[in-house]
Amino acid sequence: MGIPGLTSYINSLGTLWTEINLQNTELVIDGPCLCHYLYDSNGLDCRCGGQYQEYYDVVVSFFDALISYGVEPYVVFDGAYDDKKLETREKRAKDKVKTSNALSQSADDRLFLLPPLAKDVFVDALRNRGVKFAFSDREADREIASLANAWNCPVLSNDSDFFIFDIKAGYIPITFFNWNSSCLTVRIFYRRKLAMHFQIRAELIPLFASLAGNDYVSCNLLSAFHRALNPIQTSNHSREKGAKFESLANMLSKPPDSSEEEALERALKLVKPAENGEHLRQAVELSLQEYTLRKSNLLGYFQDNSVSSSLKTQSKGEINDWVLRQFRNGKFSVNCIRCLTSRKVFLEIPVENCTEKSANCCSLWLRQFMYGILNDAETKADEGNIEVIHEWDREGLSVKKSAVEPYQESVVPSLSCIPSLVLGEPVHFLLFALYSDITDVRSLREEFILIAASLRYLINNAQPPLKVNHLKALLCCCVNLEEGKFCNREERTARPEQSSWPFDIRAAQSFAQWQCVLRDAIHLNFTLLEPVPVPSIHKTFNGKMAQQLLERLQQVHESKGNDCKPEISSDCQTNSPGQRQRKCLEQSLENFDIDVRV
Repeated sequence: MGIPGLTSYINSLGTLWTEINLQNTELVIDGPCLCHYLYDSNGLDCRCGGQYQEYYDVVVSFFDALISYGVEPYVVFDGAYDDKKLETREKRAKDKVKTSNALSQSADDRLFLLPPLAKDVFVDALRNRGVKFAFSDREADREIASLANAWNCPVLSNDSDFFIFDIKAGYIPITFFNWNSSCLTVRIFYRRKLAMHFQIRAELIPLFASLAGNDYVSCNLLSAFHRALNPIQTSNHSREKGAKFESLANMLSKPPDSSEEEALERALKLVKPAENGEHLRQAVELSLQEYTLRKSNLLGYFQDNSVSSSLKTQSKGEINDWVLRQFRNGKFSVNCIRCLTSRKVFLEIPVENCTEKSANCCSLWLRQFMYGILNDAETKADEGNIEVIHEWDREGLSVKKSAVEPYQESVVPSLSCIPSLVLGEPVHFLLFALYSDITDVRSLREEFILIAASLRYLINNAQPPLKVNHLKALLCCCVNLEEGKFCNREERTARPEQSSWPFDIRAAQSFAQWQCVLRDAIHLNFTLLEPVPVPSIHKTFNGKMAQQLLERLQQVHESKGNDCKPEISSDCQTNSPGQRQRKCLEQSLENFDIDVRV
């Protein structure tokens, strides 16, 4: 959820913090927060589309540091949507569109947008390093706090809600976690100290947070209450940054033995009936429920690999056990679970040319095919009934909700039948969706199949069409990453001026479409129980490298005149496994009879 302004307020109070050396303990980690922080804080590019190899290395180094000090990490990610936060999600999507548009026009180190495949790279690093992780049923905050209490260990996050949860062993903000130092020195927060500072009972801290405002209790609902609160505050800090928090605490402290229910009733009396008092009550009560901890569904999963879930389909049907297990393990995409449970999906917003169609439009057919598989998971009341999926995506400079019909032809397998498909059928369905067939990829090694078929799909569906040099840059990217080239690790220690990096807006649109196709092809492959190996994204694409390669290709093109005959740059011309990989991919594209426009 998050309470606006609370983090900066608490950070300013040195008496609330305890410094410790973290070692020989479990640590429950907020996956989305750490994923975002490690990318943003390490000087990696977010404008060109993702420095995934460098990011992968940072993630591995972070967990190596934890493990070297005897810290056993458990990482938890968000799952299905909570419909109560739909308005919040729409606002965040609109903010991402603004950021995308600004970054596409000029480099600005003050702006940040997590590249679209960063979370997938983060999960790959966890899996390959052997770090335990799981996807929770819904928003992960309560699961994280509950797990920490079950193991009597701290939480690592950057979410101000963890100031509010009753976490016995404390909460460590990521920004106070010096993992690169000679020892794991951290600043840790205990809720009881905040209660002592405000001179209120610790049990009233969730009510304090709800009346301050969060994702469930909006500023609009609270405006009348906050106006009425001002005349009764006794603090002399009313004009300072923490005035709102101090006046709230002052109200909750009188009388000192008030229960949560009594304190809420006293607060609501400040709001006139005509000022949405009843709506405010409902929102606050919902918020209080979210701060109430219960036994985590993930405890058994981490302890003995058992799967317990409260998730249901939108029509209240059961979700197959194999789907839930794959989902917990990051092998059934979160977007697919969201389709099953709510039929709502907010698509990732990459940095792209906002005067063009959204890059997500390129891979729409792949999602329709996947939605067709998921649609069969529902028990239909009427034969032929088709349930639409609602997608939120960029349209121009706004966010638009659209109804997407699943592909419903007989070729689409039922989700429940996926595990029992005969050998060869899953790969047939995958290649069918990618406009390919087994004869097109017969000469390829298994690990190249998804990349080659996805490239063919991209070339035939990209809008605007893919240029020759864009394709060559993508192919060279694969080769260089396979051979470990161009991973400039020195750039992590000091963020370079992004304005000096090459950035072609037309290429950025092509590369954004490539990431959308690759993402949805991987998700479909997961849904079909991986009939072909999933490529490592950090060995497949790097946005900054692709832009640099494109610049070199254009320089070569200009020096040779207008000859547009496809050729691979010198960066790829080595007698190596990378060269052989490139030749295999080129050959497969020739087999596809692709018409690449210049």
